Amino acid sequence: MTPAWTPPSSGLVHGCWQLARGHGDGWDRRAAFAALDRAAEGPDPLVLDCADIYTGVERLLGDWLTARPAHARKTVVHTKFVPDLESLPVLDRAYVRRVVERSRERLRVETLQLVQLHWWDLGVPGWVRAAKWLAELKDEGVVRHVGVTNFGSRALRILLDAGIPVVTNQVQFSLLDRRPMKRLASVCEEHGVSLLCYGTLAGGLLADGPAAGDNRSLRKYRLIVDEVGGPRALERTRAELSAVAAREGVSMAEVAAAYVLAQPAVGAVIVGLSRRGLDLDVAGVRLGPADVDRLGAAVPDTVAGGVFEVERDRTGPHGRIMQYDLNRGVQGA
Repeated sequence: MTPAWTPPSSGLVHGCWQLARGHGDGWDRRAAFAALDRAAEGPDPLVLDCADIYTGVERLLGDWLTARPAHARKTVVHTKFVPDLESLPVLDRAYVRRVVERSRERLRVETLQLVQLHWWDLGVPGWVRAAKWLAELKDEGVVRHVGVTNFGSRALRILLDAGIPVVTNQVQFSLLDRRPMKRLASVCEEHGVSLLCYGTLAGGLLADGPAAGDNRSLRKYRLIVDEVGGPRALERTRAELSAVAAREGVSMAEVAAAYVLAQPAVGAVIVGLSRRGLDLDVAGVRLGPADVDRLGAAVPDTVAGGVFEVERDRTGPHGRIMQYDLNRGVQGA
């Protein structure tokens, strides 16, 4: 019997998108190993999140796990299955197996702990079949758990009704973007699916100090700010975070993460392997109901539509910054 999936006790997953080639400057192999070493120092298991489309990251993590056997024994790696947009109509069972096996080879593990399905266009048929093929690999022991990413409430229900053993759904969730609270969280609670939440710090916009650098992630979160009221809404949110953080003697980032962790069905927040992320103690911050209400009132409106809906519009500002073909020429159809 497959062991039940349980959220990390720390409430924290370290995202590894920053380590991808082409994402930003400053992440050579030595810097990446140093960050991973530091993340593994604590007593809790280390949970890392990556994807097949994060260029070079699965192989880098595999190298690190091999070079650090003591750390490897307490490390869990989540990855994703993200077929290219152009491949969706022709995806078959062999394609899914080939890509998942490639992730296993890159990470140098016998079993992939969690593979999360992403599907760029839910109007293209095949995503239920793809999830079933992932479930077959789970039955074979290639994959331990099946998750999804960026699935709204309706699509998630369809998968669950089809008998797909989905244990997690990775979605964007922050004080600025509370779309999961509309319908998705209640569906997840009903079916025992944990939300893994990225964008909780909005690329550093909801943390102490200025958000550093310029990359696609930060541009994405600035677009979210535009959706909910622009700079004034961000300023109000930061002011409320700062007030609660000062009273509790913690950082703004820890309060922002604690707010999301306090929401229904949330299993963990995903924060990048930056210095800010490595210093977080999200499990140590407990917000009372009054704090949660006060923080939520700072931004009364959230992004329109359901989870990942504006991002699925490839003609809009959110869709135009996406890269839909990062597996091109690698997976093969």
